[in-house]
Amino acid sequence: MENLSLAFPEWNKNQRRAVLRGMVRQLGWMGAEFAHFPHYTKENIERLVLLDGFENFASAQARGKGVLFLTGHMSAWELAPFAQALFGFPLHFLVRAVDNPRVDALITRYRCLSGNSPIEKNQSARAVLKVLAAGGTVGVLADHNTLLAEGVFVDFFGVPACTTAGLARVALHTDAAVVPGFILWVSSLRK
Repeated sequence: MENLSLAFPEWNKNQRRAVLRGMVRQLGWMGAEFAHFPHYTKENIERLVLLDGFENFASAQARGKGVLFLTGHMSAWELAPFAQALFGFPLHFLVRAVDNPRVDALITRYRCLSGNSPIEKNQSARAVLKVLAAGGTVGVLADHNTLLAEGVFVDFFGVPACTTAGLARVALHTDAAVVPGFILWVSSLRK
């Protein structure tokens, strides 16, 4: 509620609550989709995910210098890389371990069922450089608050927010392409 108040000061409490309800519903949808990962295959993923703008990724990949796939924690952020791998383009993704080891093992196993590979976020520099040097793809969710020593401040809804500069630094260092992408729920099918 505090973040929504900062971002949309003109909204009333009911408008903010409606957004929060939508966020909770979206997390439920994603949880349900996540539970179905073991059942998704190359043959049936097209019924669920439609690639739109894929030529941008293909063009970036054709450069041969690796691709940094930039996204955030929105919509079906777990399904997007899973589907990409089923479409034939697996990637490595930065991840922070979940505190519960059993839950972490389950989540990691599901995330990797389609051929993707995790890279521990806090020990990622060398691994990311190796993947990019081989022309591979690294997925990065870059919408977290960042430590002062690791980030830069940008304007976010009129409020300074510390965000990562690491993606830009890696792109400049390696000449890897940065491709923004996301998956969008088609809400008419979700009701």
